[in-house]
Amino acid sequence: MSNRNYNVFFNTHTVSGIVISVVLYIIFFAGAFALFKDEIGIWEEGKKSTYTNRKDIDYDKLLTTLNKDYDLSGRDVQIDLGKHEDKIYVYLLASQDSTATEKSKTAQFFSLDIHTEERKEYHEYYGIGEFLYRLHFFHQIPVIGIYLAGFVAIFFLFAIITGVIVHWKKIVSNFYAFNPKIALKRVWTDAHTALGIIGLPFQFIFAVTGAYFCLSVLVLLPANFLYNGDQTKLLEDIRPERKTYVWKEKTKEKLPLFNDFIQKSDTFWNEFEFTSAFIRNYGGTNMKYVLQGELKDSERFVGLGRVIFDMETGFIKADKNPEELNYIEDTQRALTRLHFGDFGGVFMKILYFVLALITCFVILSGVLIWVEARNKKSMTLSQRLFTANIGHIYLSICLSMLPVTAISFLFIKLFGARFTNSQSAIYYFYFILWILMILFMGFKRDNYKTNKISLLLGGVTGILIPIVNGIVSKQWIWTSFQEHQYDILTIDMLWLSIGIISLLAYTKINEKVKAQSSFTKNPIDYKAAQLQLQEEEKLHQSKEQTIDKNFIAMRTKIIILWLTMVIGFIIHHVYGIANVYFQESLVLEGADGEIPGWAHQWRIILEGMAFLFAILTVEFAQKWFKWTSLIWAVLLGLFNIYHWITAMIYEMSNVSEILILFLMVVANIFLIKEILYWKSNKNVAIK
Repeated sequence: MSNRNYNVFFNTHTVSGIVISVVLYIIFFAGAFALFKDEIGIWEEGKKSTYTNRKDIDYDKLLTTLNKDYDLSGRDVQIDLGKHEDKIYVYLLASQDSTATEKSKTAQFFSLDIHTEERKEYHEYYGIGEFLYRLHFFHQIPVIGIYLAGFVAIFFLFAIITGVIVHWKKIVSNFYAFNPKIALKRVWTDAHTALGIIGLPFQFIFAVTGAYFCLSVLVLLPANFLYNGDQTKLLEDIRPERKTYVWKEKTKEKLPLFNDFIQKSDTFWNEFEFTSAFIRNYGGTNMKYVLQGELKDSERFVGLGRVIFDMETGFIKADKNPEELNYIEDTQRALTRLHFGDFGGVFMKILYFVLALITCFVILSGVLIWVEARNKKSMTLSQRLFTANIGHIYLSICLSMLPVTAISFLFIKLFGARFTNSQSAIYYFYFILWILMILFMGFKRDNYKTNKISLLLGGVTGILIPIVNGIVSKQWIWTSFQEHQYDILTIDMLWLSIGIISLLAYTKINEKVKAQSSFTKNPIDYKAAQLQLQEEEKLHQSKEQTIDKNFIAMRTKIIILWLTMVIGFIIHHVYGIANVYFQESLVLEGADGEIPGWAHQWRIILEGMAFLFAILTVEFAQKWFKWTSLIWAVLLGLFNIYHWITAMIYEMSNVSEILILFLMVVANIFLIKEILYWKSNKNVAIK
């Protein structure tokens, strides 16, 4: 490989890795714990769990109770049968029957205990396992969170490929030559290469499957054209078990027993386990029972099967044979199994967990290589400060996740039962604690101390978790083992192992390790940094007697971009006039002849504020104004991206409007870029 090509791949690997490193670390760290989501849920409750074979559940009794409380007539009922405990998860869609009662018009989702029939809504049974599972694809960020995770997965795939190309010749030598006693930068480099290769297949699988699941809406776009825009037909082929049927009328006959249906379905295949059940048009003449499951892992890696009972015909048929592969369904199931590691039992999950944490180490070592390499005397102080600050911020965000997660487990175990809305409690506690930890570690400006504090807090708290669980739930490690409560035992042993390893790592990191850092050999004096920067700037200005010819042009460019945003918003509003030409109704529902206040508010926030910044940029150039302009441009950019994505999802046919929204996103990016350049331009005197 030529030097030029090597440098291109090296730089693209570095840039792509640094840009996504923090987000990628969060995905893998949270995803590691998300593997044990079900086990964590059982651990949180702290009760002895039992598991009843899914075919032995009295479904008719449960359906009778639900029908009494929610009026199931005309509803579609979806039931997730679960795998670890005697709880099922029920989703009731709104009724299609126009004669049904009002209470059947509202969708419901809750967990249901098959013995006590206790029900809990989502926010009530929401736990730390569910939180971490959602965090690993940024579900907490409305609408765009999952797409952010998907694009990060794509960049991660790009970083993997370029990384293999860059390190190809050194993979074997670095793997065997790893020595933790040599220079710190060399340690990070060798560890990055060696551990990166160990986890390479795992990382590649997650990059591909993560991109598929998070960006499935983009994956389906080409398929949508093959179906001539018939999304209903497309989704029926992709998820046939979720196919819905038009309601006809309420039946006068006695409803067939669901228990009989599941007993008959159990005779179709050996070693088959049911995972979900569906009832379409409950109580209707065209009601259907659907059971879906799969063969045991020992029989087949992918073996989806489905049985359907049709009330109109009275027959039960095998709609999908698990011993015969279906390209569309089984490919999706294979990707799901590879991504979640739900094959091979708990040992496969532990292997996935270890590989996920190894990936976290690879991500951090890559950041540290970059930070160490850019702290040279040949670089300017501003460049060194920028690199050091990036390192402090990245490490404080990433490393603080260990103690914050461990403390959150303790919080839920000690106080979780006191909250009726556990979802809000977890949100507030986790994110507030995380922010405080980030600020505390970030302001210390010492990666060595950040690492030590994280390991110490994470280690101590990790060891406390099984102890506190034993005190609160009476489920000590030996008790869980004796009573075969292996789900609880798994979580306790997991945290005990994390705690011990963290404390061992804490003892191994000492001042000798810190002495190898380039920041010890070539330290930055933060107290005198401002004066040094001013002297550096004066020296730079004396060397380059440049006349500021670009300042006005740059501000003019910013003004033009602000005005472009104004014009873009106006053009977008003009699309509403299309209703006059192409729709019969010319007046919005609820209109009373006056423009409502919210319409004025949006016009002021969008066109008005952009126009205001365009005017103010003519005269103002102070630091506070540059910061204000940047913040507003970023907020506007996030809104434009959100608006464009939602238009792509919900208004695919409105091609011209989507194009305008895309151009506004591009203009917004250019605007932010120019303001950043304006803000960092030291050679321009403030008027």
